[in-house]
Amino acid sequence: MAEFILHHYDISPYAEKIRLAFGLKGLAWASVTVPATLPKPELLPLTGGFRRTPVLQIGADIYCDTLRIATELDRRCPEPPLLPESGAGFDAILATWAERVLMWPTARFVTGMNRDALPEAFFRDRAEMRGHPVPTRDEVAAGLAHEEGQLRLMLGWVEDLVADDRRCAVGRLPRLADLALYQRLWWLRALDGRAAHALDDFPRTRDWMARIAAVGHGERSELSPRDALRIASETEPDDPPGGGAPGHDLAPQGRVRVATEDFARDPVEGELVHATRDTIAIRRDDPEVGRVHVHFPRLGYAVTAA
Repeated sequence: MAEFILHHYDISPYAEKIRLAFGLKGLAWASVTVPATLPKPELLPLTGGFRRTPVLQIGADIYCDTLRIATELDRRCPEPPLLPESGAGFDAILATWAERVLMWPTARFVTGMNRDALPEAFFRDRAEMRGHPVPTRDEVAAGLAHEEGQLRLMLGWVEDLVADDRRCAVGRLPRLADLALYQRLWWLRALDGRAAHALDDFPRTRDWMARIAAVGHGERSELSPRDALRIASETEPDDPPGGGAPGHDLAPQGRVRVATEDFARDPVEGELVHATRDTIAIRRDDPEVGRVHVHFPRLGYAVTAA
């Protein structure tokens, strides 16, 4: 049985980022396919309500958000690093831009180009995540020209970034910033490639994407959702690592709620068991899986007393 269990679905761009991380490190992993929209009855017992994709399970330890997943993969399997110390600042800036700015025109353009292929439940789920009214397909289509313009503007920046035909955007080997940028552009080719023409005028970007894709996905095997729940129920979470100050905004212990700051803000509640400037972990006792530790990054998450 693979140590790493990834709860994901195949067309998730954020999951593609972690699948490539497995490939970069040459890891074996078990794939649990989850729905792209709510309900997710065989995932939420593990996360306590966190609904975003992907989620990494290691026994009864549950890692939410691709940043937290990446730091844990580096801790357990250091070579090659996803987050090398050299260039860490530029890594963080590029990855944050890719996933918080470039994300929106790519997401809107891809869903707009695929508005007739995606089910109504998809648009309803994503609108509810953001607290917006559900758009009609005509409204989605009306914004396509604007989104394509914004996308092409930003693709010009990416083309300039890789203009020297560099193998990677940051260093000699692919790292998390490359995977974060790649996953946004990879999604343009998803869903039968109806949005892929946006890349036509950017040959160096396409060449760079081919080099990143060559990393592969490691060794994938399939696991049922029920087996993943059983593994969690039969396992105890690891003891939290020692060291690390909880930060000025957190007491050393107590019951807290953790929620994303942007969208899908469903809070996860539990007992604080570990916190540093960069990470936080809470303990939950679930009637279906027993005791689990749920781990988050601090970046992009609000932590409040329950």
